[in-house]
Amino acid sequence: MNPRPPRPYPTRRPLVFLLPIAAAYGAAVEWLCGWRQLFAAWSALSWQLLLAFVAAMLASYALRAWRLYLGAREALPAAAYASTLRLLWLHNAANLLLPARLGELSLPWMLGRRFKLSWAHGGGLLAWLRVLDLHCVAALALAALALRLRHRLGPAWLTMAVSVALLPLAFHLLRAPLAARLRAQPRWGEALAAIPAGVPALLRDLALTWLAWLLKLAVFAAVLQALAGAAPAAALLGAIGGDASTLLPLHAPAGAGTFEAGVLAGLGDGVSGSALAAAVTLHLLLLGSALGGALLALPEIPLLMQGRRDAANH
Repeated sequence: MNPRPPRPYPTRRPLVFLLPIAAAYGAAVEWLCGWRQLFAAWSALSWQLLLAFVAAMLASYALRAWRLYLGAREALPAAAYASTLRLLWLHNAANLLLPARLGELSLPWMLGRRFKLSWAHGGGLLAWLRVLDLHCVAALALAALALRLRHRLGPAWLTMAVSVALLPLAFHLLRAPLAARLRAQPRWGEALAAIPAGVPALLRDLALTWLAWLLKLAVFAAVLQALAGAAPAAALLGAIGGDASTLLPLHAPAGAGTFEAGVLAGLGDGVSGSALAAAVTLHLLLLGSALGGALLALPEIPLLMQGRRDAANH
């Protein structure tokens, strides 16, 4: 007797599943920052700066999703970019809201659930993306310090910035020797496969990384300049300080307090009440963009759950 084919996924189940999630989402936003405060933060900007903020954040997310999609393209089905973008939005929200970097684990988990990528492959891909992100942000921070301290150790900071910017090249050069040493351990081989083997792919990843981060940090700095009157180098350091605070192993839910502290530390001298207000507003804008992306990504959740159901059936 032939086994019965699996039942088709009910078309109404995604809607029934998403309704309580949408309600929980609305309650979570109210608990984290409050809808009124969130709307007030968006209304604090001019319409030109607000439009630039939304466009820059959307473009940054799109570039990072394209980087993720191209990095795992051999293991992904064709035309999977839209799903990759939604997974990135969900991962970004989880990373921002969960403490102790627990949200990082969501990306390899979702890639495995949605596209059947192994944990080694997904984890290696995540590690490579973080190397790219960290080298870019660190190089920009050191370059901004060089601009601010151009009369005091400025060249030394600039030299360090160039050195950090070359970090992905070192990983690229070490890929083949490490793969040869770990040939007997296939999981390590899957993880190392995330590092591009060819120079064109490496340059592509670097270009997408720098463009995505420059867009994001530039619009963050523009908000701090507009609301706190900070100089360009100080505003860039404030933007980097706030975003770098999300890398702390321990932070409050949604980074409340730690994000503002990172912004103020980056702004440096002359911190005032307007600087603190600007940091709070920027944090609310970041939360709004992350939660907005998560809301757009909600249709992907039933597909993730379907992946678990399929795995259970097999």
